[in-house]
Amino acid sequence: MTEATTEMGLFETMYNCRAMRKLDTKEVPEEHLVKLISAANQAPSGSNTQGARWILVRDPETKSQLAELNKIGVESYLAPLVNNPGSLSHQPADKRQRMVNAVVWQKEHLHEIPALIIACMDFGEAPTPAMIAGGNGSIWPGIQNLLLAARALELGAAPTTLALTNPEAVAKVLHLPDSMHAYCLIPVGYPLGKFGPVTRKPMGEILRFDRWSG
Repeated sequence: MTEATTEMGLFETMYNCRAMRKLDTKEVPEEHLVKLISAANQAPSGSNTQGARWILVRDPETKSQLAELNKIGVESYLAPLVNNPGSLSHQPADKRQRMVNAVVWQKEHLHEIPALIIACMDFGEAPTPAMIAGGNGSIWPGIQNLLLAARALELGAAPTTLALTNPEAVAKVLHLPDSMHAYCLIPVGYPLGKFGPVTRKPMGEILRFDRWSG
């Protein structure tokens, strides 16, 4: 870790944790990747069950199989957006187009990214849809910890669920037992772009005290 990253405070990290989809092919040291998982493992979980499981994929063949699944998910999701991304109140059309372009770039290069981390939950038995839905509250805090740790280490990362839209195919690629479900894929590598502040809706739009209206 560099001197700059050791000085990065928690709030600075959170406010500058921009999604980085375009990543270099340069190898990430294993100790950094393990540190990300260790940070994720510090997150809380429902009833302290600690069911989160993390698969660190660096094998070229496994990455290629996941990349093919990701292409299917991305192409379906982006079909209406590629040529007409539209705009949002907090995101003009040109910025939204850059986001779309980055997702398309990642689709084409996912197999080249140094590490793909798969966030899973192990339920101890074949999970029902209700169990899978409930697992979100226990896995996503760990994912956020991982993203913040990646930013502190000057690594790029951006979570995606598009590669996991076919649970049976994902389970086959990753050799998951029936008791496990994959929630999120996080590509990790050194960013090709520059870190900067995130753009979010103003507090006046998202915050109310005591009640929403009336």
